[in-house]
Formats: sequence, structure tokens, C-alpha cells
Amino acid sequence: MNIEQLYAPTDINASTILGRHCVIGYPKEDRLRAEQRKPGSAAAGRPVAVGADCLIGNHAIIHEGVDVHDGCVIEDQVRIGYDSTIGRRTRIVYGAYICDRVTIGADATVAGFICDGTTIGDRSTVMGELVHEYTQPHEGWWGVDEAPPVIEADSVVGYGAHVVGGVHIGPRSYVAAGAVVTKDVPPEHIVTGVNIHTPADRWTGDRLQGLIRHWQSKPSTPTP
Repeated sequence: MNIEQLYAPTDINASTILGRHCVIGYPKEDRLRAEQRKPGSAAAGRPVAVGADCLIGNHAIIHEGVDVHDGCVIEDQVRIGYDSTIGRRTRIVYGAYICDRVTIGADATVAGFICDGTTIGDRSTVMGELVHEYTQPHEGWWGVDEAPPVIEADSVVGYGAHVVGGVHIGPRSYVAAGAVVTKDVPPEHIVTGVNIHTPADRWTGDRLQGLIRHWQSKPSTPTP
């Protein structure tokens, strides 16, 4: 079967630079299955739009229905699942795995594993893993639509951290590297270990003091 006929249409701005061996507009699973069951029956795929002045590295995979806004950088070997949105000037870091229906705001930096339906706010950094609870595996892969994490604006999820389930983090909170989060994190809190929450104004460590002062001096505002 030649699946290239199922690829979604693409609209890539002429100013964008596209690396080698990229796959753009790859069809989602239900359309592939429809084609297997009855050739020629698959519905048309939702188009991919890539804005101006983007840089897309080598071996990137962008599925159908993805909207990449102006000025983004998508590094080598990144995967972006269907119907996802990447905000202006956001960087998706080398090898990141972005699942389906993910919304990422402007001026963000994202790496690691990002599960279906996650929302990441403007100016946030996510270097860890955002995953579903997966508490009903007996219902099958497609049988349960679990609540995803929400990372609000100006927050950080450090390298190797795990955020599990439909929790909200921030705005302006910091999950330290290697931490585990299964509970909501209020605004301007630091998370260490397993769900250890410390308000930023009570944080006594030398590290993060510069970030805390930045939070205090610059109220969070939407990115244009």
C-alpha cells in the first residue's frame, strides 16, 4: 500500500528552512486503519501549516493537522502528533516526542515526552516527562481518554522530572530536576522530591533566587 496518497496537504512558508529526511503531514492512525479496511475510503487529512522564519531540523516528523506558528525552531528527530499547535518563537528540542492534540504557547522550550492533550503555557520550559496516569490499562489503548497535565505560563519542569495525570502547575512555578508531581502545584511554588511544595517566598536555597526575583519584578503577561 502506498500511504503517500494519504498524507495531508501542507502549507509551508517560503522563508522556512526544512532539513533533510523530514516527514510532513503524516496521516493519523484511524485514517490508516480505514484505508487498510477499505482502500480509498479514508477521509482527507487536516492540512499542516508552518509559518514564516521557522527552522525545521533533520528527520523531523510532523503529523496531519499541526499548526506551527512563526519563528519556531523544531530540532532534529522531533515528533509532533496530529492536531497539535506550536506557538510563536517556541523551540522543540532535539528528539522531543510530542503526542497528539498538544497545545504549546509562545516562547516556550519543550523537550522530553509530552502526552496527548497536554497544554503548555507561554514562556514555559518543559524538559521532563508529562504522562497520563494510565490507571485503566484493561480498557485498552483507545478505551480511556485520561485528563492530561496543564503547565501554565512561565513555569519550568526540569530535566528528568515526571508530571503524572491531570495536574495543573503554576503559573510561575518550578519543578526541580528528577521531581515527581501527582498533585496540583499552586502559583509561584518550587517542587522537589515527590510532591514537596515550597512557596517561592520561603525558598531558602541559593539557586533559583534570580528566577524568584524575576517573578516578583515582572508580572506574568500574555505573549503577543
